[in-house]
Amino acid sequence: MANIFTRSPYIIRIAESGQNGSKVELFISATTFSVSPQYTLSKLIPASNNIETLYDISSYIQEYISHDACSTSGDAQAVTPTNQYANVRVKRYKLVSSTYTLLNTVDYKAFNGYGYYEDNVNFDLGDYGLNGYPNHYYLPTEYAGKIRINVGANFTVRYTNLSTGTPTTLVLGATANVFDIPRVRTANVNDGNTVEVLNASSVSQASYSFFPIEECKYTPVIIDFVNRYGAWQREFFFKASNDTLSVENTEYNLMQTFTTTSNVTTYNALEGQRETFNTNGKKSIKVNTGWVYENWKDVLKEIMLSERILIDNKPAKINTKSTELFKSINTKQINYSLDFEFTYDVINSVI
Repeated sequence: MANIFTRSPYIIRIAESGQNGSKVELFISATTFSVSPQYTLSKLIPASNNIETLYDISSYIQEYISHDACSTSGDAQAVTPTNQYANVRVKRYKLVSSTYTLLNTVDYKAFNGYGYYEDNVNFDLGDYGLNGYPNHYYLPTEYAGKIRINVGANFTVRYTNLSTGTPTTLVLGATANVFDIPRVRTANVNDGNTVEVLNASSVSQASYSFFPIEECKYTPVIIDFVNRYGAWQREFFFKASNDTLSVENTEYNLMQTFTTTSNVTTYNALEGQRETFNTNGKKSIKVNTGWVYENWKDVLKEIMLSERILIDNKPAKINTKSTELFKSINTKQINYSLDFEFTYDVINSVI
């Protein structure tokens, strides 16, 4: 089953000989498709010598997907929450005279991800691992996060301890589904492990490696973000971090209170001439990755392009709008600094 990534256009093309128009029926569901489509899109051909009709369906699907929370910890696989992706069925019709004829029906799974311009059109980024970077580092005292996989029936996942070589197999079940699986098994936390996604014939389809890092001096910052595949991904910023508080308010000139005593008019000097209201604050944080390899820039790009970020399990946005993508030939020790702002007021103002 192909994937659709809804932050990039996904074009449905209909150009059948003799057509004077076309139609697309779009069915979107978390589980079972309804009898009636959620959207019906139609148009006439531009001209008799130009019969091509195109439909971008991404924006219609995107509103059905949300990322309200990260997956919980644990050693077992978890079925991915159905609000974090969508099942999509597309029916293509040609219009000849006044009659619509069904051309085909195609089913997809849609994730709120994207492709890069260099990748050309929105294409299938693959089923087996929705975390593209192969090597990751984690703090052994914190949960390492999960990998989202879109797999067929009877797939399994094999974990291999990086120190002892001991394998552990996680059985996903007899039904095709989207799963969130642990990056690191509890038994492997101190040593790290590889993760291999195996098909029903036990052939490896994707492989990842996770390495523990002990940080003795600083308190690492945990960043969860929705990556280019529309899946939650966890990264650790191991080095120094700096917290900042900024305050905003509205100022106005105060009407003074005058009193008259013994024919002398005075005011209360403790009142001042200006006061403030609507005072509230925003918190921000600057973090550092520590030394990383050159290809970590792929993760960096996904963080900077993400529309959903949690820092230490608190909602945030990235304020860093540009950064050099370092090359190891130019910079032997690569460290990235990023600025984030928490997306809530210090004083609760939710109404």
